[in-house]
Amino acid sequence: MPRIRLAGDHSSYHCGSAAVAQTIAAELRRHGEIATGDDYDVLVVNGEGSMHHGGGAFVEKMRLIEAAVAAGRPAHLINSVWQDNPHQFDAALTRCRQVVVREVLSQGAIAAHGVTAQVMPDLSYFAPIPKGDAVDFKGGIVMTDFLSREFGCFVRLRSRWAERYPFVDMRAMDWPTLVRSLRTARLLLTGRHHAIYAACKAHTPFLALAGNTHKIEGIMATAGVDLPVFGDFARLRTAMDEADGWRGRYDRLFDWFETQQPWRLEV
Repeated sequence: MPRIRLAGDHSSYHCGSAAVAQTIAAELRRHGEIATGDDYDVLVVNGEGSMHHGGGAFVEKMRLIEAAVAAGRPAHLINSVWQDNPHQFDAALTRCRQVVVREVLSQGAIAAHGVTAQVMPDLSYFAPIPKGDAVDFKGGIVMTDFLSREFGCFVRLRSRWAERYPFVDMRAMDWPTLVRSLRTARLLLTGRHHAIYAACKAHTPFLALAGNTHKIEGIMATAGVDLPVFGDFARLRTAMDEADGWRGRYDRLFDWFETQQPWRLEV
């Protein structure tokens, strides 16, 4: 059996990333054994949210791909955002066996590097949701954290206004519990890409604040659904009174997701 190395296991970040890693690992085990270190036959890189603006994680992952293809080993870049990256690794990128991005905006961006990428949703969506416990939000509005451009990290709102809405901590619950819990909510306010995937799995409407890449906007563009992604929180708050009227748009998005197929390793 081939030894398959998975690079980009971000399970410790939050439950969405853990669901991604679990889904990838299950697929890899269908084809071989998961290896660690440099003793491997096939490299699979989970790009996830790393592959943008030439950052350190982008460079690290691309160097792994570069080393793999130089050694004649098949390399796969999957489940990835792609935005505003340098061209220094284009030669290695074009030699990948598979390149899979999560939405069409990344597909368009990576085309400038000479690669025709497949588009498949984030793999968290395909993680199983067994029956189990859930937080009952009683049909109310709930909230995650949001990216602060000023501080460059995710922050939890602590205002008197925000405290009236239950906080959904994606580090404190597992993925199935998150999805089951969101099924009991009326509306999710979020700046988290994976929280949107959980809401779509739960068929719960959401209002999204933009992050540091186009990955949230890309969901709507890929599905062809006219749902806004807000650039400022004041506009998102205003839209809370409008979201009930967008139920048809949300349902089209949820229905679209249910037609999608998960990534499969091409060997």
